[in-house]
Amino acid sequence: AAVEALNTFHPYFYTDRHDAESMKNPLKKSTVLGYVSNFGQIPKQLFTKPHPSRAAHKSSASKEASGANHVTPFFFRLDKLKPSAQPIKSVGQIVCGEKDVLVVEKNKLLMPPHWNTYFCWGYYDNTCSFGNYTTEKGFAVWEGLSDWGETVCAACPNSNTLITAGSSTVVCVWDVSISRDKLKHMNLKQALYGHTDTVTCVVASEAHSVIISGSQDQTCILWDLEELSYITQLPTHSSSVSALAINDLTGEIVSCSGTHLYLWTMKGQLLASVNTPYVAEGSIQCCCFTQKCEWDSRNVIIAGYADGIVRVRALEYELCTFSCSRHY
Repeated sequence: AAVEALNTFHPYFYTDRHDAESMKNPLKKSTVLGYVSNFGQIPKQLFTKPHPSRAAHKSSASKEASGANHVTPFFFRLDKLKPSAQPIKSVGQIVCGEKDVLVVEKNKLLMPPHWNTYFCWGYYDNTCSFGNYTTEKGFAVWEGLSDWGETVCAACPNSNTLITAGSSTVVCVWDVSISRDKLKHMNLKQALYGHTDTVTCVVASEAHSVIISGSQDQTCILWDLEELSYITQLPTHSSSVSALAINDLTGEIVSCSGTHLYLWTMKGQLLASVNTPYVAEGSIQCCCFTQKCEWDSRNVIIAGYADGIVRVRALEYELCTFSCSRHY
C-alpha cells in the first residue's frame, strides 16, 4: 500500500537494499554514502511490540493524559504548589519546570540545562561569583567584570554562554567553561554597543538565536546570538524597561516597564498590554513563559514583583488581552 501511495523513500535509504555487489562499484558506493551522509538511513523496524492505539474518545484521552508519561503542568493545579522554606525578598529569576517553579533572588542567575549552577553579581567591588544551587556554596570568584562598570543584569542561553550588561551601556557576551563545580575560563567573545543609558535587563533564546536587552533609555534592542550583531529594536516604552522574556516555542516577547506588561511578536508588533498596579512598590522585576505545548491556551506568563510576590497571568489571544489567574 505504501508503494502504491508513493509513500516510500529512495531505495538507497534502506539498509537492506545494499548488497555486496553494488557496494563494489565505486560510483554506486560513493552515491550511496552521499545519500546516507546527507539524509540518513531508514531502520528495518521501529517497534518490537504492538503500537498502542490512539485514544478514540475523551475518556480515553483523559486517562492517557493522567498516565506516567504525561505530567500535568504545575500551572494547571496552582492549589498544589508549596512555597519554599526560605522566603525571597526580591525576585530576580524564575525558571518554569513541569512539576515546579525555581525562583532565585535579585542579582542571581541559574544556568541551564540542569539549573544546579548559579551566577551571582552585584558585589561592591564589581566582581562576580559562581556557586552550586543545591548546596548554596560558591566555588569561584571572577574579577573581569570590573572593567565594564557596574553589572545590573545577566542571561544564560546555554551552559557555555553568559551575557552581562549594566552601567556601561554595553552588552557583553562571554564564553564560559564550568566542569564539576570549577570555573575553567570566562573569556569575552563580543561587546555589543547600541544603548545610550544603563542596560537594566537582558534575555536570550538559543531556539530563536536572539538576545534582547532593555535599558533605562526606554528601548529594547534585538541582537543576533550567533552573529553577535544588531537586528532591530522594539518601539520605545513609556519608562525604563525592567524585565524581558522570550517564548522559545512561539517567539513571542514580553517586556515590562514599571507595572506595565507588553506582549510582542519577534517583528515588533504589539499583541497585548496591561497595567498591573497591585501595590505602590510592585514594579515587575522578572518574568517568564510556561511552554508546555505551543497550542495550549492554558499557558501563562509568570511575573516576579519588587514586593516579593510571584503572580501568574493567563493569555487570551482571541481578545488580545491578559487576565490574572492567581498570585503568591
